Amino acid sequence: MAEQGAAESTLLRGTAIFAASATVVLYLLGLLLAGFAVSEVGSGTNSTPMHQCVYASNAPEGAQVETHEVRYLPVHILCRTTDGRMFNSGVVPSWLNPALAVSFAATVALAAAAFVQADRRAAARQASARS
Repeated sequence: MAEQGAAESTLLRGTAIFAASATVVLYLLGLLLAGFAVSEVGSGTNSTPMHQCVYASNAPEGAQVETHEVRYLPVHILCRTTDGRMFNSGVVPSWLNPALAVSFAATVALAAAAFVQADRRAAARQASARS
């Protein structure tokens, strides 16, 4: 019986570590995509404003893109037009931030479950030691 509890605890910890790793990888992917897009702005002909903003499929009709703004949580790049409107550049895929949120929530839930299980096992060990 003790081995089964240890195996479950190990599985929970391992799954929590995997979920945390997935969260880190997804966040770094978003940062890399945003970083590469922003790094292109400073070099080359016709690099300002950001070409991902100028040619975005969701850009307002007839709008002149003035600048961009990088947001880190959730990871995305907003484009600002001369009349003050903002829209998403589409540099970061639309699935990335929801996947990041799910993996973060899974990390928290699995880490909490592993902590509770470890606490219960320690309490059970203490109770059996007293007997």
